[in-house]
Amino acid sequence: MTALARDEYSRKKASQRDRVYVLVHVEEGRGGAAVSVLRRQPGVVVADSVEAQPNVIMVVEAPDRRKPAELTIRALVLVKEMTKDIHLMPAGKI
Repeated sequence: MTALARDEYSRKKASQRDRVYVLVHVEEGRGGAAVSVLRRQPGVVVADSVEAQPNVIMVVEAPDRRKPAELTIRALVLVKEMTKDIHLMPAGKI
């Protein structure tokens, strides 16, 4: 492997991150508040309201396999009082 190829491989490997998609069913009228809280959390790269149920989608990223789970739990604990249901979908490396 050439030095250039080795550098490119190292750069790609370092940029790979584990991702978790989270669908959250939030109580009616509280989606905006939940999204506002979730967007401020470490690791949360997307938190948006959607028009269907579940009505909030969140994406959490981190560089290793354990960290996204930890960050997801920390974020969800903050909105648990307004949450009816949660669906977690780990995606693996991106």
